[in-house]
Amino acid sequence: MELNCKKTENGFAIECKNRNFHLSYPKNIWKTYPDSAKEVLFENLAHFLTINLPLVSGIKKLKYNTPNPLFKTFFDSVVINSLPGAVEDYKIQTQDLIKHFLETDYEFNDTETTLPSYNGFELGERSIVTLSCGKDSLLSLAACNEIGLDPVAVYINDTVSAIENDIKKDSGRKLCRENGIEFYIVENEIERLNDFEFWNNVESLVGYTHLVTSFCLIALPFSHYFKAKYIVEGNQKNMEFRFKNKDGFLTYPSFDQSIRWMEEQDKLVKMMTDKKASLISVIEPLTNIAIMRILHKRYKSFGKYEISCDDLYGTKEKRWCHNCSKCARLSLLMKANGIDIKTVGFRRNFFTNTDKNLYCLFKGKKVGCYEKSDEARDEQLLAFYMAYRNGEKGYLIDLFKKEFLEETKSREDELIKKFFSIHKTITIPRNLEKKIFPIYREELTDLF
Repeated sequence: MELNCKKTENGFAIECKNRNFHLSYPKNIWKTYPDSAKEVLFENLAHFLTINLPLVSGIKKLKYNTPNPLFKTFFDSVVINSLPGAVEDYKIQTQDLIKHFLETDYEFNDTETTLPSYNGFELGERSIVTLSCGKDSLLSLAACNEIGLDPVAVYINDTVSAIENDIKKDSGRKLCRENGIEFYIVENEIERLNDFEFWNNVESLVGYTHLVTSFCLIALPFSHYFKAKYIVEGNQKNMEFRFKNKDGFLTYPSFDQSIRWMEEQDKLVKMMTDKKASLISVIEPLTNIAIMRILHKRYKSFGKYEISCDDLYGTKEKRWCHNCSKCARLSLLMKANGIDIKTVGFRRNFFTNTDKNLYCLFKGKKVGCYEKSDEARDEQLLAFYMAYRNGEKGYLIDLFKKEFLEETKSREDELIKKFFSIHKTITIPRNLEKKIFPIYREELTDLF
């Protein structure tokens, strides 16, 4: 298969199957990005945004009209390391998919790579936050705003899930307007080429192993335009909790959100900006349950816009499907912290007998790879305990009391330390730690 990649007035496009798929920036953002850096970004993103195409389409050769990308080794690494997690909930075998990827022939029109040039540009204490309206990106945006990093929120619309994207774009606009934050959208139609439905193939997540890494590259023109030295992603402690997948591979819930890979992404950002910019996560030291507490206790004007359900397609629901493990888990974390779940649009509790399959604590059959680790089980153990102490009622609260209350009481101090501590960080500069950590400490006291 051949891909015809071409720059456009607002970004670039990839022609595939006689159709053009665009990556489109706001006009001034792309126009003012330096030509030397623009060329490198184009060549690398053209490949990276389509690197999974062979895995979802079944083809074994992909030919580009662009040169060999500078970061190809990095790109190959994130895909290979992400595949064990991407196949966890599907019938595809890890070994078969890795073999397919390694045997795929990616052909470029020139073996010489284009090197970035960013000399003469200076960046200041400002931040670009890739916003998804999930709890992690909302807290990242709120924290950056409070400590004076004057954030710009960027929503990258993958154009695949129209209902979900429309809700998130609308929420992002309202959130930023209410809080005086600049908000921009990048339209990324190229992601449609990574969707299994586009190729009439079996359902899987293998098309998106590149996604989070692509955010830091897509954000670079914004970093330049706003002279922002920090590109902020919402990666946190739970992304370090590994497990063995169904085929015996030790894996992360989302490898491209692990600290190990954030360090590699930071290298890409530094190479593209002559070390002027860096990739950070201001919530790196926090777990899910702590993030939920801080977001909804301290930043209510941000937290009320939370939306994280991925299963809206095919339902009549408009914000949460009310039938997946993610809805149940996030609702539980709010209940644990004494937060009214109606403030984010939940219309029911998840403590009935039929909800048992949505929790890893009860060995539910509908849990995803984010809930396969021992730590994920322990976080739900603590969350149910806190919800019980908050006076929550229901079948699963009673079942928790019967099966787990004694264990939780004996481990209470250990669990609180594990999930409400501010853990060591790698990506946050010392000058920002001094501003952010006191905020976190203030909010993570007096749990009961």
